[in-house]
Amino acid sequence: MKPRIPAATAAVLLLTSFGVQAEICRWKDSQGRTQYSDSPPPGVTCIGQLKVPKPAPSPAPASGDASKSAKSVQELDMEFKKRRQDKQEAERKAQQERDEATQKKSACDAARSRLAGLKAGGRIARYDASGQMVYLGDEDIKREAAEAERTVKDLCR
Repeated sequence: MKPRIPAATAAVLLLTSFGVQAEICRWKDSQGRTQYSDSPPPGVTCIGQLKVPKPAPSPAPASGDASKSAKSVQELDMEFKKRRQDKQEAERKAQQERDEATQKKSACDAARSRLAGLKAGGRIARYDASGQMVYLGDEDIKREAAEAERTVKDLCR
């Protein structure tokens, strides 16, 4: 008795040999031009055949790997919105810091001006609660100048 090759094994061998190469037929058409094709028209005899390797198909990634490596459109959109929100928050914080620095500089300039006025000498007057002008004495001016120096020291760092 002859040994038989199972049909499934024969089909697998046949299919694997197909994927490796393809044959290209070369022939001359009625106008004398050389033509190439993997399926020549009927009645044409091939002058020569070229064997061209087919590229191997890329393996499909496992379902678990694909979900980890490829991000969905929703995930990409959420990441974009998060980056945009972070950028806006940073810009708002930087603007707030600039505003605070401007206010601090203005307060420093006012304190320096007050100190310079107190040290310039001369008569210094204030208005009291009833709206009357009250002139400061030498001790009051020294006390106010010391307070103005502390304020300048605190504000103008």
